[in-house]
Amino acid sequence: MRGDQPTIGAGALAVAVPLAVAGVAYGLWFLSDRLLYIGPLDRATFGWLVVVPVWAAAPAAAGLVWPRLSSAAQWIVAAMCGLVVGAAVTVLLWLDVTAPDCQFGPVRGPVDWSVPAIAVGLLIGGGFAIAGVVATRLVAAGRPWLALFGGATIQLGAAALAILSFWSQMISGVCQRPPA
Repeated sequence: MRGDQPTIGAGALAVAVPLAVAGVAYGLWFLSDRLLYIGPLDRATFGWLVVVPVWAAAPAAAGLVWPRLSSAAQWIVAAMCGLVVGAAVTVLLWLDVTAPDCQFGPVRGPVDWSVPAIAVGLLIGGGFAIAGVVATRLVAAGRPWLALFGGATIQLGAAALAILSFWSQMISGVCQRPPA
């Protein structure tokens, strides 16, 4: 099928598989955040041992289904996945920082958080797309373990850049300080 026009079903599957892995990672995070403890693990330990590796495996999942697509179709599917992930991150982050529980009021209004949230969404979504394409090329070259490692490295590197970017915007804090 490589080089041929992909069918609608193949395109839908190509988008659904990596997004499903990312969705599972989000669901696991959501569950651990609500339960606080999962067996002997607290939510932070569960996040680092389970959620982050599942999230980092999403590009490898893309690498397993995208090699059947042409190079142009791979980039289109990657862009679609990146847009979905980036938009979800942008909205969730924006909702989180625009509704703080501050005794003396927030430092910034909701509109002021738009650009930092969009920047984080672009970094995460772009990293997701690029990591998927890199993993796909490595799987196609017969290097599945390198695809897992390379995709995860790009995915986590993009997340680290996004965290640093957002942290630099939040250095002044979210809530007003009490009056002197």
